[in-house]
Amino acid sequence: MIRHPSIATLTMDKHNHYRSQKKGQNARQAMMISGLDTIYRNNTTTHFIQTRQQTEPRIYLLDITLKDINARYSKIHQIIENGRLRPKGTELFFVDKTLCHFIITQDAMYEIRVNHHSGTREQCLYEIHPVDGNVRTMEITNTRLQTPVPLLIDESYYELNTTADTTRQTISTYNTVIRYVKKVIRTHPKSMNAFVFIFNEKETDILDFYITTENGVISHSDIITRTCADDILSFIQHFKLCS
Repeated sequence: MIRHPSIATLTMDKHNHYRSQKKGQNARQAMMISGLDTIYRNNTTTHFIQTRQQTEPRIYLLDITLKDINARYSKIHQIIENGRLRPKGTELFFVDKTLCHFIITQDAMYEIRVNHHSGTREQCLYEIHPVDGNVRTMEITNTRLQTPVPLLIDESYYELNTTADTTRQTISTYNTVIRYVKKVIRTHPKSMNAFVFIFNEKETDILDFYITTENGVISHSDIITRTCADDILSFIQHFKLCS
């Protein structure tokens, strides 16, 4: 889809964000190409996710229950560890483990996070807002799998309010504190797709599990990118989740 430039965009100066004009391209062509939207990428959303201003879309495996995953996790854990501890350069998995803290009050939700930008690793309190998104089901197939894999894609997310200073706010005495352990498994340190396990604080039970993606879900569509689908199938096959 081509966005038609407004009158304001016709005035171009050194601060414009249009792509550089190539040889043989007139200004109109350069401007129109710069207005093209790529369906497979939402750079704004990816930026917000990578800067931790919002959470990623979640993809659930519909055929696997919490009971199933808890029963299988000891073997899955061993597979992950064997892949993680391989000699450097041949690792199959990269694991990030975080203890998450949330405070739920009558009228707000908060998350306690370490402020990595302060230089002191101080803990800060951020208000978070749930944002509803599209929820849909679909299937992915692969010649190595006997049956299609049904998925539920949830584009809802939590938005982090980074502008308000809530550190010194008085929180209602009527609140609930939630702590859980989040383990994020990737096949590459910079991969935009990950398998996530949510554990209770003592890591004795899995409370939830899903796949996240920073740019693999195409909004308002029944399509996910090939890279995202390939990573989902890789996790399924590595963890032996399907026949």
